[in-house]
Amino acid sequence: MLKSALWAGLGGLWLGLSGCEAILPILTDILAEAPGQPVSVQADRLLPPCVDDDCNCGDFRDQALAQQVLDGFEGDPFVLDRDGNGLACESLPPVSSGLDPSVPPSDNLHLTLGNPSNAATGNPNNYLIERHQYALAYNRDRGIANWVSWHLDARWLGNTERQNDFRQDGGLPAGFYQVTPNDYRNSGYDRGHIVPSADRTANVKDNSATFLMTNILPQAPENNQGLWRGLEEFERDLVYQEDRELFILAGGYGEKDTLAGGKLTIPTRLWKVIVVLDQPGQGVAGVSANSRIIAIDVPNSNDLLEDWQSYQTTIDRIELATGYDLLSQVPVEIQAVLEANLSQE
Repeated sequence: MLKSALWAGLGGLWLGLSGCEAILPILTDILAEAPGQPVSVQADRLLPPCVDDDCNCGDFRDQALAQQVLDGFEGDPFVLDRDGNGLACESLPPVSSGLDPSVPPSDNLHLTLGNPSNAATGNPNNYLIERHQYALAYNRDRGIANWVSWHLDARWLGNTERQNDFRQDGGLPAGFYQVTPNDYRNSGYDRGHIVPSADRTANVKDNSATFLMTNILPQAPENNQGLWRGLEEFERDLVYQEDRELFILAGGYGEKDTLAGGKLTIPTRLWKVIVVLDQPGQGVAGVSANSRIIAIDVPNSNDLLEDWQSYQTTIDRIELATGYDLLSQVPVEIQAVLEANLSQE
């Protein structure tokens, strides 16, 4: 990521001094000699967010997507083709299974903007759980949620103290392994909230619901306690200071490692999308092509830049990486604008 920032700065300097003939040869030499910088050969092609810092085979949902990245850069800078046969990440499935069949729109507040993976109760790896406090799609085989979706406005915020009652989710179907707080012990990873505890402080019941282990994933400590917390505080500031209404989706993807004997996946990357409604209280009708969007995609690592703004991306790129349709209930023409725009602070 630091190299990317350096290159962005040099690129800006190039543009700013493009009229100064004397400086151009110097910049040309600097750019030519910069070590390890990936050189895209398909600059206009949509690629997943990991290309902005460092992709590895664990970041991809299938071999086809990894192949797009391998083909998109000269010299295999991410080392996706270890045997040199021209094929990336051959241990991955050739293609992902895609979305489950479409489901009727839900009247659950937290699914106002859509059900990103068409989650229902038939697929144990895309199992829909709808609560008063949030909605999520749980993945039995990974032991974490694919995504969680929640609404945030002033009504959810109050003075309730953090309950800190991490516990198994007894609401899972019979036969599902129920992840326990102890599965994280000595792992080096935090029990990272997806819906933050501080987003549900109106009463004890709401706050306690955020400590169910289906709303938790293994998160690198400096990520959880630093950059990620900073974004969570920023989103609440939008409510406190600007009286805004938010719809938020977040999750993790990829496989870095596992815990609990393989029953709990440590994701390689974490993502979040925040939609700030122009006209609070109107639901989907309050979303316009000018709505404020914040989207980030971050390595699940301790080695990060300090500010979340450095990891802003587009919804289109998150959808490419995850396979989800994040704003499916928003009119298509508005989706097209919002999902292609670089997220805004």
